[in-house]
Amino acid sequence: SSILLKKFSDKESPVCLSGYQFILGGLVMIVIALSFGARLSASGGWGAMLLIYMALLSAVAYTLWGQLLKYNPVSKVAVYSFMIPIAGSVLSAFFLNEWKNLNWILGIALLLVSIGIFTVNFKFQTKGKKN
Repeated sequence: SSILLKKFSDKESPVCLSGYQFILGGLVMIVIALSFGARLSASGGWGAMLLIYMALLSAVAYTLWGQLLKYNPVSKVAVYSFMIPIAGSVLSAFFLNEWKNLNWILGIALLLVSIGIFTVNFKFQTKGKKN
């Protein structure tokens, strides 16, 4: 999807592309969910506000992703998507007080992802040549 988003963002705004994707994808998911008997019920005002917050968070994040892809090579941007599970683990530990779920494996994952991001973005120089 990153390659297609990069290709189409040359002719169309990434904001509009994200909007089209969310509307079309949302409608398809609603039809499928309703056909299987699903029902959505927000438990009060806080539930509705949380649902709207999560929708806006996804829309803003995906729109920013589209903007990054429009102006940068896919190979340089896509490597950052490996940070998503690490950031999710750390944020859930912070907001949900799940510190006991963080362990040394997450630390190794963060180190390996960081090395990968550095490797992709670092400009290696050879003798007499600049890359």
